[in-house]
Amino acid sequence: MRFYDALKKAGKNFEIVWVSRDREAEDLLEYYQEKQGPWFYLEFGNPLIQELLAKYEVKTIPALKVVKWDGTIVVNDARTEVAERGGENPEDLFDEWCSFL
Repeated sequence: MRFYDALKKAGKNFEIVWVSRDREAEDLLEYYQEKQGPWFYLEFGNPLIQELLAKYEVKTIPALKVVKWDGTIVVNDARTEVAERGGENPEDLFDEWCSFL
């Protein structure tokens, strides 16, 4: 969440959309309220969830992917990049991702 907060504070234009694999609506809401940031999420039972998981070949969780406006994956394993490089200078990593757009 620090990565997200740092980029928002710097005025970077991006959003995170959380796609949950929870099996119960209550679990999704509880986890979202306790652990997730102020980002968008797909409501429990939304058929788009399965479509996105299949399209982007999400096999493990958590997963973080950078996706262009047209749905093309720009960074497949953004989670690792954020963990390894996002703490030092989040803006540099974000700008690198933007260069792929």
